[in-house]
Amino acid sequence: MGFRATAGLLALAMAAALSGCFGGGRTIVQDDPSAEAVSGASREEAETALRGIVEKHLQAEAGRGSAAGPDMVRRRPYYFREYVEYPSGAGGMEIVLRDNDSRIRPLSGEVRVAKVRHSTRMHRSRGEAAEDANFFRDTGTEMLNYELRNGRWRRVGSLFVADKTEEFLNGEWVPRREEEQRVAPEAQPGWFARMISKITGRDTE
Repeated sequence: MGFRATAGLLALAMAAALSGCFGGGRTIVQDDPSAEAVSGASREEAETALRGIVEKHLQAEAGRGSAAGPDMVRRRPYYFREYVEYPSGAGGMEIVLRDNDSRIRPLSGEVRVAKVRHSTRMHRSRGEAAEDANFFRDTGTEMLNYELRNGRWRRVGSLFVADKTEEFLNGEWVPRREEEQRVAPEAQPGWFARMISKITGRDTE
């Protein structure tokens, strides 16, 4: 195989690898098309704008389902049902702004809000998931990370940390008796993905 053919195959492999690295997980930059541009010169203005964006996010998440009608979630290759609640509402969110040494990304923001998540086990078929009425309850904190880029807040990461997990037995919520996987784990970037993220400026660490 000639040098040009080998180089061509390497280029295709690199493109496929990049596509795989940036296609999964929860660290993909997400824009809010309704978000108004902010100057970034005023921290108060930036925080107010961020608070409004997060409030919309919480409303959308809480509106996806309820105890009476849980949301059916498809996370390949699994199906499961879930619904979430934010007991303290948008008013209970905590926002921490940090200055960045960058004109393009002058500010980053970390938002913490109390969250309660109800979800079933994972199932291979949609029908099995629809019939599963056994929900587990996770209580903890949702952490959302944003960056102010070119005058607009963009979400660059999110993580839910459960302080406790319970199951409903004999008419009451009790600590879960055994550890079992219920939701497909988030994709964890390997060394190659982390290297590319640092080169392209998409690394959030």
